[in-house]
Order: sequence, then structure tokens, then C-alpha cells
Amino acid sequence: MSRSLGRRQAGMLAASFLAGCAGPLPARARGEAPPARPPSGPAPAGVVLARPVPCADRPGDLTGFLLEGFGSPAGTIAVLGQALRPGDLPRGTRPQARLTDGRAIPTQFDVSVRHPDGSARFGVLSLALPALGRGQRLGVVLTRAGETEAEAPLDLAAALAGRQAVVTLTPAGGGQPWQADLLALLRTAPGEAPWQAGPLAAQRRVTAPVPPDAVGGATSMRLVADIAARRDGTLWVDLWLRNDIAMRPGGGTATYTLRLALDGREVIRTEELRHFQYQGWGRLVGALPGGQPPPPQPLLRPDTAYLTETGAIAHYDLSIGVSAGVLERLARMIAEPDWAAPLGARGITRYMPTAGGRADIGPTTLQQAAWLVSGDPRAAAFALGQAEAAGSVPWHMWDPRGGWMDERRWPDFWFDGRNGPPPRSLLQQIPVHESGWFPEEAHQPDLAFVPYLLSGRRALLDELQAQAAWNVLSVWPLPRREAGAARGVNIIWRRQVRSAAWAMRQLDEAAWISPDGDPQQGYFRDVAARNWAWMRERIPVWTEWQGEAHGWLPNSIDHIAPWQQDYLASSVAAAARRGNDDARAVLGWMANFLVGRFQAGDRGMNPRDGIAFTIATAPRGAERPEQLYKSWAEIGAATVETGRSNGDGWKKSEGDYGRLALQSLALLQNVLGHEGARRAYLWLLSAGAPGTAPESYASNPTHSIGPRDMPRVPGRVVRCQA
Repeated sequence: MSRSLGRRQAGMLAASFLAGCAGPLPARARGEAPPARPPSGPAPAGVVLARPVPCADRPGDLTGFLLEGFGSPAGTIAVLGQALRPGDLPRGTRPQARLTDGRAIPTQFDVSVRHPDGSARFGVLSLALPALGRGQRLGVVLTRAGETEAEAPLDLAAALAGRQAVVTLTPAGGGQPWQADLLALLRTAPGEAPWQAGPLAAQRRVTAPVPPDAVGGATSMRLVADIAARRDGTLWVDLWLRNDIAMRPGGGTATYTLRLALDGREVIRTEELRHFQYQGWGRLVGALPGGQPPPPQPLLRPDTAYLTETGAIAHYDLSIGVSAGVLERLARMIAEPDWAAPLGARGITRYMPTAGGRADIGPTTLQQAAWLVSGDPRAAAFALGQAEAAGSVPWHMWDPRGGWMDERRWPDFWFDGRNGPPPRSLLQQIPVHESGWFPEEAHQPDLAFVPYLLSGRRALLDELQAQAAWNVLSVWPLPRREAGAARGVNIIWRRQVRSAAWAMRQLDEAAWISPDGDPQQGYFRDVAARNWAWMRERIPVWTEWQGEAHGWLPNSIDHIAPWQQDYLASSVAAAARRGNDDARAVLGWMANFLVGRFQAGDRGMNPRDGIAFTIATAPRGAERPEQLYKSWAEIGAATVETGRSNGDGWKKSEGDYGRLALQSLALLQNVLGHEGARRAYLWLLSAGAPGTAPESYASNPTHSIGPRDMPRVPGRVVRCQA
């Protein structure tokens, strides 16, 4: 049984990924124009640097970015996601785009979420572009247009008049096909707020239950389609089959074939699929009138420096670059015949408890970090493709009453059958053995946030929200109900520190970027806020337990892994960067340990053991927090005694432990302005720890996060260009 698209369609979809990556790009620091000059030193052979972007150096300018053409005619509409700094786009104003020669180009910005001051935080940006030949680059600057009257929005019904978008599902082994006329569904869809509504693009969503007979009897299948019309005459359909309805009798594996035709032309045809419950898959396809292929979308390279200022991402050091070999490997994977296969993994680790040198563990994945650091289309294509493949992970639980399953409606629920019969656990368990997928909290990758941030593609927001919701209900109800501010939603206490780190990463991202008016935005924000507040409330107790070496989450007693505390620090710093005062207080408390482990040599703690795999924090076998060591001297001596110490070398630190510690120290400098972290950073950087040379970061840019004012390769700083 094959799960592939046809070869022709697989090639077309792979090519569309390479040509259709979209994202914003590096600009001036707030209130200060950067030097208008290109990089001051070329990258060595085998390292790819981000290209300089236009300087946003006029009053009201926000950011500059580059568009790289693939042969699109004049008037082609490009769509991307755009995050903005607080205050950059106040309510009542809108952005305008201009070319570097001063010409304005038609612009549309659909705000989806606002900062507390009412200014735009994130939205979907649409641009009408001049013709762009293959390889031609165009500089664009986004500026604030002020209070101006917007053009009349595109009439979606009129734009789609005479067009066709028809899905046909046929049950495995033959049988009566089921057809869904997507445009007819759109005409009768409930009056949900449009995703885009402006002069350049209009987009709305339709959903429909899939009849069980069409998919082998499963009652758990939904059809979800985001349908858009653009001023350039293109029709776009982001079609998803989501076998994710939970807690309904008859749910289970679906088997079917699918065909999608736009204006009579077949754009997707699958062979027979075996689609397990809690999985989804989808593709974004388009057509000109008559079913002709749409113009190739230009590439937009992200303004990584500006994105840092918005709070969306950490400060990536663009002077390091990305290994060309890494990018070439990504391109080879995209070119493989099974890349476009529905429900494929696309490089995602199916058995997530797998340990070792995972490229997908960190604040984001290697591929997404490579996109942010280099802007390279190969990294962009891979990251977007993996975000689609995130649908294959069986952590999608849709409540039949609407929305992802959450603690509000299911307060006693845990996915695990050991919690008791439904409704305390799933009516149908996750098919880990049949599907080959094993989702797990401690090693979960962040697959969708950056791709959604840079594309504005609504289906990728679905992926982010599904994973965030799963992270709450994947915790056993007993620890979820620990006393304190997080009663009922505690996802930090009594679990692996790395599990807490990645769960809070997902939850905080969903809370920050989910649209205003989204029924689950308030839930994500409330759960995130309660957990950060709970941690802050525990600081006095934990400090008393830990003494002078305080600053680490005590979810184990006799030893801890410093690198897991570094994982947690990245999530705490992200929340603090986005304005959460409780997270900022927690980060300040953690700094005592994160910095002190390298500065307590005169108190008996070997600085090299700050990045040991584990260090001793209590006598072996200790079970009570009162037994924790309260001095660096005790920790240092016990670490040596138990054979955990690096001594005068690095035998206990092979791997990415040095990069993780440097990342934490950089975050402390960038978020808190911590001077001690700066001194510790400089010491560790000069100490020769494994994996901390620039070439190591270029080969794995996941942790290419550094202090704002300390680029690793000053001669290769990427600056804007006049």
C-alpha cells in the first residue's frame, strides 16, 4: 500500500516549497539607523551568510527585507507572516511598502493579534510585486503609513465566481466516492471572521465532517480547507484531512484515496492512504483561471534582527552563518521522491524518546535556525515542509464540541489509559505501535512556531495550538493540581526539567501568537501565566532548600543535569522577553545558578563542572529537599567523589553542553543585562569546551544565540545596505 502522491505532483509540490518560502528580514535597532554597508568580511568557503537587507532608515520605517524571484510576472501577490514591535503600528495605522528606489507598492496587512498597548503584534502581510525574474532580488522597506483610508476589500464571492475546487474521497478497496464542493461549502459556511480581507487577498476557512463510509468507517475525520482569492487572479486552497476528533464512538484508522481538482485540473491525487487517528495532513496548492499553475512565489528572507526586537525569537548571531553542507543535505532530502508523501515524517524523529545528537531539540529546530541565520531557501523549504509534517504526529485531539481538548472541559483527563476509563482517558488510545509514532514531552521538537511566524499560514497555527493543548493534558492530573497559582494546570512540577521546558515553550508561543478572538487564546494565556506565577511563588522555598547555589528547578534530588536547566532557561527567557514579569523574576533567580556554576571556583566548585553531564546536589539516594547541599563547596566535592567531574579536562561534557550554557549566559545578558553572565560567557568561550567553536555552530545553528553586542565573527557581521 503506497502513501505517495504521484511523481509529477510530488515534484511540483517539492518545487513549490523551494519557490514559495516567505518571511520578513535584519533591520535597524530601535531608534537608530545601522551603518549602510555590506558585510565587512566574506564568509569562508562552505559557510552561507544572510544577505544584507535594505536599511529602514527613514522616519516611520519598520524593517527592510529582500524578495528573491523565481520568474513571477508583475502583479503577483506574495503573502507572509509579519511580527511587529510594541508601538510600531498603533491601532488606526497601517503599513505601506516601498522599493529601494522609493516607489510604493500595494500593501495589505491583516492584524491577527495586538500587544497590550493596542499596537499590532502579528498579522498576515500581502504585497503586489513587480515582475521578478529567476534569481532577481528586490529590496523592500516596510513603513508606517499613518492614518489613511484603506482600499475596498476584494469581494471573495465575486473573485471565485466561475471557479471550482472539488475534493473526492474514495474508500479503500473501492466503493461510492464522496465529493465536497469547497466553494459551495464556502458560500454556506458560518460567518466566521475572515483570515484575510483586503484589496489584495481574501481568505476564509470551511470545515466539514467526512462521512464514515468515505474513509473506511472512521467517525473521527474532518475536512478543513483555507480558501483564498488574490488580486492576481489566483485561487489558493490549503486542504487538510484531519483524523483528530476524539472521544467519539467509531473513531479510528481511516483508509481512502483523495483527489483535489482546481478549475477541473487535478492538483493532488494520492494512492491509498492508511490514516491513523490523531493525525492530519495537508497541502497548499493554487491555480490561475482555467486551472493553470499559479506563478511561482518569490522568496522572502526573514529580518532576523527585527524579529528579535519583536520578542518572537532570541538573538541569533548572523556572523556565524550556516554550513553549506547542511543546506545541501536539506535540499537532497526535499528532492527525494517520498518527500511529498502524505503523512510522511520529513526528517522528524518518529520515536521521540530517542536521545543523542538530535537536530530538532532546542528553542527551535536546526532547520528553522538555519532559515533564521542564513535566509537560505533550502532551509526555508525544509522548515515549512516539516511544519506540514507535524500533522503526522498523533498529538491532535479535537473536542467534538469545538477546539482542541483542554483542561477546562476535561479537568480529570489524561491521555494515558492508566488514568481510568473514558472520560478520564481517551476513548481510542494513540496508535503508537501501528503508526510508528511515539510523541513524548521530554524530546518534543518545536515544529510549527517559526514557520507560522514567517508564513502566516493558518494551518500551521493549528499545528502549534494542537501541540500546546496536548502538553497540558499529557500531564497526570495529580501533579497538575499541585497547590499554588497553577492549580489544575501545573505542567512544571514533578516531571523531567526538559519536559517542563519544552511544554512551556509550546504553551507560551501559542499564548503569544494566537489570534485575538480565537476561542483558545485566553486558555493558553491563562495556563502560561499561572505556571510562571507558580514558579515565582516557589522561589523563597526553593532558595531555602538550595542555599547559596540556588537557581535550579528541583525536580530531582541527589543530582541534576545542568543542561536541562539550560533548556528551561531558554523557555523562561522567551517568556520574559515577551513581557511576562513573573518569568523575568524566575530568570533573575535562575541566574544565580546559571552564572554561579562558573564563578564559584574559590568556593570549591570546579568551573568546568558547570557543563558536566550531571552534578551532585545531595547525598546519593537522598529523597527529601531538606537533604539538598546548600553550598558550592558541598556540590563541588560530591561531584568529584561520585565520578561526575570533568577534572582538568572535558570528559563529562562531550556534546552540546557548552553551547547550551553559552546560550543561557547570552540570554541573561540580552534579557536582564546581567554583567556576571557576561564574564562567565567570556570565560567559557575561551576555555575550549567541546563544540563551542564557530564551525560547530555553523554545522548545527540550533543554539547560534549570542549576546547582542558580541558577534562571534566581527568581520562577518551582516548589516543593512542602503
